[in-house]
Amino acid sequence: MPSVQGQDISDLLRAIAEDLDIPSHCYDDAVVKYTDVGEWLAHEQSELAQYDPDIFPQGSFRLGTMVRPISDTDEYDIDLVCHLKIKKESTSQQELKERVGRRLAAREDIKGLLRPSRRCWVLDYPEPFHMDILPVIPNPERLPNGVLLTDTTLHRWQFSNPIGYGEWFREQMKVVLMEKRAAYASQHRMSIEEVPDYEVKTPLQRVVQILKRHRDICFHGDAGSRPASIVLTTLAARAYRNQRDLYEALESVAMSMHEYVERRKDGKWWVSNPVEEGENFAEKWNEHPDFHKAFRHWLERVRADLLIAPRKMAMADVANALAPALGQNTVTRAATKLGLRTNALTTPSGTACEPRVPALGSTFHCVAPPWPVSVRYRVTLTGTVYAGTRNSKAKWGLTGRPVPRKVLLRFEAKTDAPEPYEVKWQIVNTGQDASQAGCLRGDEFEVSNGETKHIRWEPTLYVGTHWIEAFVIRCGVCVARSQPFKVRIWGQ
Repeated sequence: MPSVQGQDISDLLRAIAEDLDIPSHCYDDAVVKYTDVGEWLAHEQSELAQYDPDIFPQGSFRLGTMVRPISDTDEYDIDLVCHLKIKKESTSQQELKERVGRRLAAREDIKGLLRPSRRCWVLDYPEPFHMDILPVIPNPERLPNGVLLTDTTLHRWQFSNPIGYGEWFREQMKVVLMEKRAAYASQHRMSIEEVPDYEVKTPLQRVVQILKRHRDICFHGDAGSRPASIVLTTLAARAYRNQRDLYEALESVAMSMHEYVERRKDGKWWVSNPVEEGENFAEKWNEHPDFHKAFRHWLERVRADLLIAPRKMAMADVANALAPALGQNTVTRAATKLGLRTNALTTPSGTACEPRVPALGSTFHCVAPPWPVSVRYRVTLTGTVYAGTRNSKAKWGLTGRPVPRKVLLRFEAKTDAPEPYEVKWQIVNTGQDASQAGCLRGDEFEVSNGETKHIRWEPTLYVGTHWIEAFVIRCGVCVARSQPFKVRIWGQ
């Protein structure tokens, strides 16, 4: 068990890591946008449709270890893979990249954002992020998840396995991850499978975020020699022992992660890719020997800045001690959240807050049920977000978190009422946006419009707080009625 001091430091570190998270509305917006791009690539009229294109995230966005840029004027870099089922002998690196580029440029709004880079296509959105779309094809020697990727500076196909690496990373924190997902599911009355990934963060993910932020500040102005994120992430995951306390996890990782750096007989430094035999994440250390020295120096700084100094201080001074190592603005926001005082005079701007959603407006337009109500059974609702069409993949489950405009919501009613019965739905919009559009609704009870009578689909069109309610009607009587399921929608 952690000491009182250790627990207090864990709370502060957790608040710091939460401040480093990509804001939830940026995360959701990115998912919506890359789903839209994926559906454009896969459209039946696309020249790529025959290759079953699939876009999915890789790197920190997939692992849940993304950190906000040091400067609020910088952008989040979101790495995506565009997977095409093309045989290696049927294309070249250049042709593969050009095929994807042509399709992207065939839509005017995407064309205006598009620019090439060495391996990928970059979409520069006006939002605080850009997306790198990397074309890949299957690697026949590493099925089912190995891929071959483009690189304009190299003649040979490069290989990778972002799905396999993500599964390995999750396995390293499986015990704590499942505990946290089970607790969240119980609290929100959903299944473990329905828990959105972004709602649960383990100490390992938080440790990686903290290490990456410390590294970014330590190597500010010298990005070329800083340890790569994949190196830090791999070493941290190998050193993690499913500690439940964040400070204990950070201490364990920082004190032992160097043990997983190999020095092989030929004198080369190795940090092995756990899912791709023969790939060395530390290859640059062998090309530039000073890079390994920089890593060891940085690791000593981590231990001094984040472990040794805080243990010797009163809790009131810990935040001030961490600020130079993790960023004054981030630490001040985290300390303010916990009610701690720091040397900063005011809380800095740039807080990663959610967009404001208007509260529930007037509901005078909502009518009462037209049937006799005799509640004898139960009916509950669950909701799921689809960023594309009904045929696309579900993206996340609905919680109290706001959702963006222009996505689809799928509601499912579950009841213990015996057959026969029908399900009716009341959708109530509120607020200025819906009112101006003449679409407040709530004055009628609508039938299901999904694949069964228990399903109702609704688009998110109007900013504000709205609700949906399900009624189970049996022999002309309402025998079950759900609680109103509130939906908060944000957007421009």
